[in-house]
Amino acid sequence: MKKYILIYPLIFIALCLNAQTKRAYKSLEKLEYDKAKEAFEKSLADDSENVACNFGLAMVLSDDKSPFFDIISAWQYIEKIEGRENELTQEEIEILGEYFLNTEIRKTSRPVKKKMEIAMEAVGARFIKYIREENDLDAVYRALELYPDFIHHDNIIHIRNQFEFRKYEKQNTRAGYEEFIEKFPEAAQVEKAKAYRNKMAFEEIKLKNSVAAYNQYINDFPDSKYIQPAIKLRNAKAFVDAKSANTLAAYQKFIELYPDALEIPEAYKQQHQLMYEKAKRIKTLEAYNEFIRMYPDGAYYVDVFNLKSADLGMQEFRKLNFNSPDFIWARALDNNEYTDKAKTFAQLNDGSFILVGTTSKSDSAYCDSWIIKLDPKGNMLWNKTIGQPYNEKIKDILLTPENDIIVIGYTQASTDSSDYLGWMYKLNSDGGKVWNKKISEDEFAACAISADNKIYLSSFVKDTLDDHYYLQAYNQEGKKIWERDYVRKGIFNDLLFNSDGSSVLAGSSWIVSMDPKFFIKWEDTISYKGEVKLADSDGTNIITAGCDSSSFYFSCYSSAGTKNWRKTLPKADSTDIMLDLTLSSTGDIIIIGNNLQGRYLKKFSNKGDFVSEKLFFQGYKPVKAIRTKEGISYLFENNDFLITTFSSVAF
Repeated sequence: MKKYILIYPLIFIALCLNAQTKRAYKSLEKLEYDKAKEAFEKSLADDSENVACNFGLAMVLSDDKSPFFDIISAWQYIEKIEGRENELTQEEIEILGEYFLNTEIRKTSRPVKKKMEIAMEAVGARFIKYIREENDLDAVYRALELYPDFIHHDNIIHIRNQFEFRKYEKQNTRAGYEEFIEKFPEAAQVEKAKAYRNKMAFEEIKLKNSVAAYNQYINDFPDSKYIQPAIKLRNAKAFVDAKSANTLAAYQKFIELYPDALEIPEAYKQQHQLMYEKAKRIKTLEAYNEFIRMYPDGAYYVDVFNLKSADLGMQEFRKLNFNSPDFIWARALDNNEYTDKAKTFAQLNDGSFILVGTTSKSDSAYCDSWIIKLDPKGNMLWNKTIGQPYNEKIKDILLTPENDIIVIGYTQASTDSSDYLGWMYKLNSDGGKVWNKKISEDEFAACAISADNKIYLSSFVKDTLDDHYYLQAYNQEGKKIWERDYVRKGIFNDLLFNSDGSSVLAGSSWIVSMDPKFFIKWEDTISYKGEVKLADSDGTNIITAGCDSSSFYFSCYSSAGTKNWRKTLPKADSTDIMLDLTLSSTGDIIIIGNNLQGRYLKKFSNKGDFVSEKLFFQGYKPVKAIRTKEGISYLFENNDFLITTFSSVAF
């Protein structure tokens, strides 16, 4: 009996709630929002978790015709019942079904729970639309505070940032933009704020118009698009100051401090005039010699070329996004805006550089080889265009102990695009032509020069799969003096000479060291399915690298042939190929390669462990790296030659 006494009051309460819920929805149907709101709130006072009443109150607050319209508050009731549609009683489903039937503009046969779900999604859409369109920053912050887990929370963050940015745009002050950047560092408008700030700061320093002010701007805003104008204005003001002093020392200081300035030719001209007047005044042989030494024939052309290469070099270098304190200098070398393709380079004993590639006036014109000599700081000393009647291709460059230059490549024998012959030419260190010869119909895989000045070429017959390892040697006059065909089948892909006259040859499947007479000292046959591509030596160790479709392989040998270590590293990309290898002064292994993403530089430790990588997706791409007296230099090509020098590996 007591059991029934307890149940009856519960049934009575449920019946009362259902009746009250039904009246509330009827009031909502009639747009009697005050009655509906009062009834829903009364029901929720008795049962705050009731799904139907929470939904109903959300409908009252989310209807923009309701005097109680408050879409932000409405969402708290939706959040409360999301995913709880199954808690509706049958009586509540019938009440909601009647409500939807009487209020739907287009009648549908969807289940009540589905209609309820669609209505809740509509409230969410109305919520975010309200936030986006009302331009009410207080409402935005209220929404962020109340609903941190709202599905459109990130969108509201973006809207907040947009509204905040509009506020700062109206203020339009440098301090305001800096405050916005500090307060909202992730905002999409930060770059625009920086641009406004940078422009205002630039206008401020233009009014000051001092070298110190321009230098401060360049230091404070390195990413500003006004950096180049600031540099030009700084240089111009520095030149005005130097011209006001009008002394040799003042011009020399300007030239040393601002070597890339557009005013450099004028500074040289003014300095030239002062030096000339000094020479005429002193009237001594020493004074005239000093003038001639400072301003040799062709100096103005060289000055203009170097000014352009320095200015363009820094512009293009910035695009490579090297973040390294070890950067020394960069030069972009352009042959009168022709299409220039860099191929290789080397460093002479005095620290100067020889670069070689091809140049052509247009894509349809024939290309010739273009060879350039730079001093150790990257200033051009001379450049030569050398070619036969048709196209030329460059393979490599060799330097003799006397600093003569030998270029290895191919020249087109006729207008037939496939008709190429092997080709060599030799210049002295001043660019004077020594000889120019066609040498062979073979393809070249590698070349090197020995201590006794013999030129060695590894070659093969094009389109032949069963070539034997083959070497040919030429003397310094370009005459073939020696050749050898080995029993093994394969191609020597790289060869180098050690200081003792011995050589190391890296073949398709064979590593071999030979004495100066080319008798085998030691050898190693590789076991993986790829081929050895590259080799380099630091004077103590010999590093070889190769790859197949799945892995990179590194090996380290002593000069006596002892295998110190071998490393196998898996490839992320089966198309990945190695193009060049060099060792840094600290023994790091630098690889230039290519894969589906583009060209890259990869650094490995002196034990073959991966250290870092730098990708080049577009624009300049690396073609060669060499160990230099300064550290390491890279050669890039993209219609110009770009050479960069670092004191270390730099990435």
